[in-house]
Amino acid sequence: MKKLFLSIIAIAASCLAGNAQTTLADAYNSLSALSGMSEQSVGKIAVGQGNAISNAKTASVNVADGKVQEYRDKFVWMTENLPVRNMIIGANNQREMAAVYAVPAGGGKYNVLVLQGNTLSGNFSASYGQTNAAGIKAIRDSQVTMDSTELVVTPTSNSGNDSFVSMTD
Repeated sequence: MKKLFLSIIAIAASCLAGNAQTTLADAYNSLSALSGMSEQSVGKIAVGQGNAISNAKTASVNVADGKVQEYRDKFVWMTENLPVRNMIIGANNQREMAAVYAVPAGGGKYNVLVLQGNTLSGNFSASYGQTNAAGIKAIRDSQVTMDSTELVVTPTSNSGNDSFVSMTD
């Protein structure tokens, strides 16, 4: 009986831990509250022809060499605490990182979180907003290019010159 009771408690704890995942809004709020982050409303971020992330807000910082590792660690920690099943595109080479997460918000809308960081330049940013299924598809179909000094995530060729995420040193 004692084993059965302990098993039930373990199962309940596992279920509760699974439901206590970090939400995209919580992740954005946590990162945007970091010391030195500056937040602004962006409105729309183009993610391809006719698609955009709307109601977007972005928090960013350009940190000096002494603080780069601290920000890198916090951004990497956040990506590790978000469910990987919600990542629709991402890249990381220990110097630059970019990741986009999306979850359904109802009514055909999706909440979107964009994280980017560059330890070479000290630029870090988090953006949060909403898009539709076509916007998610445009992001998912993006092309990722990465080398030693640059990481670029660009929507597919039919999207014009919209640059979704671009980081250089």
